[in-house]
Amino acid sequence: MKLFKMLFSKIFISFLILILQVWVFGVLIAVCEQYIFAFQVVTTFFGVLIILGIINKKESPEFKLAWLVVVLIVPLFGFLIYCLFANSKMPLKQYKLAIEIAARCKKYSELTKTENEKITEFLGDKADIEAYLRATAYSRGHLDNEVKYFPLGEDFYADLLKELKKAEKFIFMEYFIIDFGKMWSEILAVLTEKAAAGVEVRVLYDDIGCAGLLPGGYYKKLRKAGINSYKFNRFMPVVSGIHNNRDHRKITVIDGKVAYTGGVNIADEYINAKNRFGHWKDTALRVRGSAVSNFTAMFLHTFDVTSKTKSDYGKYLNIEYEKFDGGGYVHPFGDGPKPFYTERIGENNYINMLNSAKKYAYITTPYLIPDYTLISALRNAAMRGVDVKIITPAVPDKKIVFNMTRSNYRHLLQSGVKIYEYTPGFIHAKGMLTDDAVAFVGTINLDYRSLVHHYECGAVLYKTPCIADIKRDFENTLAVSREITESNFKMNFIASLANAVLNLFSPML
Repeated sequence: MKLFKMLFSKIFISFLILILQVWVFGVLIAVCEQYIFAFQVVTTFFGVLIILGIINKKESPEFKLAWLVVVLIVPLFGFLIYCLFANSKMPLKQYKLAIEIAARCKKYSELTKTENEKITEFLGDKADIEAYLRATAYSRGHLDNEVKYFPLGEDFYADLLKELKKAEKFIFMEYFIIDFGKMWSEILAVLTEKAAAGVEVRVLYDDIGCAGLLPGGYYKKLRKAGINSYKFNRFMPVVSGIHNNRDHRKITVIDGKVAYTGGVNIADEYINAKNRFGHWKDTALRVRGSAVSNFTAMFLHTFDVTSKTKSDYGKYLNIEYEKFDGGGYVHPFGDGPKPFYTERIGENNYINMLNSAKKYAYITTPYLIPDYTLISALRNAAMRGVDVKIITPAVPDKKIVFNMTRSNYRHLLQSGVKIYEYTPGFIHAKGMLTDDAVAFVGTINLDYRSLVHHYECGAVLYKTPCIADIKRDFENTLAVSREITESNFKMNFIASLANAVLNLFSPML
């Protein structure tokens, strides 16, 4: 019965269709090879054109190198692969809608002269944080908010349930993964109850992120329960790079007054109700105050582009926000792939924080596969005397990615970067803390998928009281992690060779 179900499942049928498309491409090329001279002329012509295009593309050297290797090895087939996968463009109509909605969002991110002066004065020599994010992420920073830090997924979950039960007007939830189990069943019960009571409930989840976890038409079932639900970037059995662009964000907004973000998805392993890779270490934030508007706008933008609707932004954003004296500065922001986001905002935010660090930079990430620019920033910080510490998992969730992460250790260790592995299990937390003053907590991993391909989010914090909690949590996590040094780090020849190949093609994965 299981085999029968698998053979007729959407995933298996889609896989067969994709294989068929690749086979057709191969047959066409094989036919062309019968006319060898003409084939060579055509492939050389197109190869030269595509190589010139790759070289002149405003992309990272790693991206260019990977595609140059493919095109040079198999010119015509490489050309076809490049056309299909290199440019992950959304459909034109959807792109136009995204730009239109972004333009409407922009007025909600503008600062008055007085607000700008207050924030600039408060940030001092960190004012470039606000300037960069406002210029690139369609968002603004906020003073006088309350931010609570959760060092574990189960802490976040308990607080989330409590706040969901208080909802009176609307609940917005956007997650990469939703899976059946204790966590989702309890949340769903609250959402269903609230929807029946007249609260507007919207749920957005990623189609590929939930593949194999939720039935294909699960969003329809949610709609029957009164929950307005959609799948982000629905998977279609067509060979295309657009499938790389996943919604990796984790956002909950309640009544426009409370918002959550961080690494925690809606699945039992994230709250340690299910043990998959030892103890699951994750983190999250709760924000109260005007900074919640950034999360509301982010959600509405993604939801409207996905559902092809236009929400009344004023209804959800023109509300009175509570002020919290002494709350510091908070700037929630979103990031994503081209063409909508023209800069690598998440990566550049990490680099800006590293470059401004004077004493230390503490980082947690499940995957450490950064590009040359970010590696250089990490090495540069360490070599100018900044205490750079990075915690990664000791127990992998994906063996290949774990080995690729470890392949970057030696180069970083040689510059003075200190690396630790979290021994109790898998650390999924994504964050950075510098000099007791600036912190980032969000969804952005230090790998190509997060930094280049995915839609992500998070919040930069400056002089918020919870930064002391973030530092304490890092130190506690460090205490149960083992330090990796040049003398105790080992990787066999086969693994090193495999990683050399995988790292070459990682920018296009």
